[in-house]
Amino acid sequence: MFKILKNDRAYQNNLRQYTKADGMLSLLLFGIMILNYSILAILQIKFEFIRENILLVGCMFNAFMTGITILFIRLKKQTLDTIGLSNGKWKGSIITGTILASFLFYNNCLSHLIAGSELISIQEILVLSIYYLLVSVCEEVVFRGYIGTRIYGLFKKKWLAVFVAGILFIIMHFPYRMIVYKMTLHDLTINNLSWIADLFITHTVLTYIYSKTNSLYGAIIPHWMSNFAYNILLR
Repeated sequence: MFKILKNDRAYQNNLRQYTKADGMLSLLLFGIMILNYSILAILQIKFEFIRENILLVGCMFNAFMTGITILFIRLKKQTLDTIGLSNGKWKGSIITGTILASFLFYNNCLSHLIAGSELISIQEILVLSIYYLLVSVCEEVVFRGYIGTRIYGLFKKKWLAVFVAGILFIIMHFPYRMIVYKMTLHDLTINNLSWIADLFITHTVLTYIYSKTNSLYGAIIPHWMSNFAYNILLR
């Protein structure tokens, strides 16, 4: 049982090197991420051009966050394997991620098609496949790759670090929805407890895959498929 919970050795070695300074940088990056999504939401509301090109603009904002993350890594003289993009057990990670993605595709899309739902146009599907892939890569690099690991510099106990990162992962989804959809904090919490639970479970599962393989691809693939499969149906 304990072997199942044990992290990949290289992943664990990376965690041991992180200090309180790394932990504080992870919180700073989280703050930048919240600000980034809030600005995107405000621009979307105020400018028609942004609304009409929200996918392109969204990709730009996500690319910006990825760039900031890589800058933080370089400033600390760390390498890309510390965010799961090189080395690691990438084959096992991809296989595990693909299996999970298959279940998510069935749950979020195929089961609805069987029940009578319809797909959006092929052109829209192609565009969304690229968009959600870029979003998934960005969010996993920024959050699972950087924030979710560097936060160990503040919380040395594994369960506490995973729990705090899970809370941050939930909060990350609040600003954009609250601003664009004019949702209150009550709407996003009390009225959406199942959504919050789903986010926390998703965070825990994807973190587990990453920690067992030291490769982020097993988290990127199901993250992408979950968002993509849900949004290609006519609703």
